[in-house]
Amino acid sequence: MNVRFTRTAERRYRVSVEGEGLGPSFMEPAPGYDARLPHDMAHFVVESELGIRGGVFGQLADGGHVNTFRPLGERPRTRVVKRGNRLAIANRDDAMRSEKIVGIAWRLWTTGATIPAAGVEGVNAEDIARVCRGFEQASAQWSRLQVGESMTLVWRPTGRPTQRPRGAIHR
Repeated sequence: MNVRFTRTAERRYRVSVEGEGLGPSFMEPAPGYDARLPHDMAHFVVESELGIRGGVFGQLADGGHVNTFRPLGERPRTRVVKRGNRLAIANRDDAMRSEKIVGIAWRLWTTGATIPAAGVEGVNAEDIARVCRGFEQASAQWSRLQVGESMTLVWRPTGRPTQRPRGAIHR
C-alpha cells in the first residue's frame, strides 16, 4: 500500500492511501500537523518499525477506514463502512498501543528526555530508539516539502518493511 503525505497549506496536510485491492481513500485535513513530522506519519513509523498490524495503517491495508478516511470520489458503500467499523473494534488494542508508543517516542525525539516504555507490553528502550531514528529519517524529507508537495511511504503487508521506508517527493 502506498501512503502519500501531502503538505496542503502552511500548517495542514493530507494523507492518501492506495494499493492493490483497495479503493483509494484519504483523510483531509489530517490531525496533528507538525513542521518536522505530522502525527499520522509518526504512526506510520511506529507501526512499521514495530510490526503493529492493527494500527492505523494495518487497518487501512485490510480495507478499513479507521473512522477518519474517506473513499476518493465516491460515497462509501455500506459494506465497506461496516467492514471498517468491525476492523476498528477488533483492533482497538493495537490502535491504542500505537498511540501510546507514538506519545512516548515523540517526547523522547522532541525533548531528548528519557521516558520509560513501561505500560506498553513488548516495547523496550531499543524499540523506542529505533522509532526515533525512523522519525528522524521521515522528518528529513517531510521538513523540506513546500506547500503542494508530497512524499510517499510504502506499507508492507506484514506490517514490517523489508527495507527502511524511503519516501519519494512529488511536486
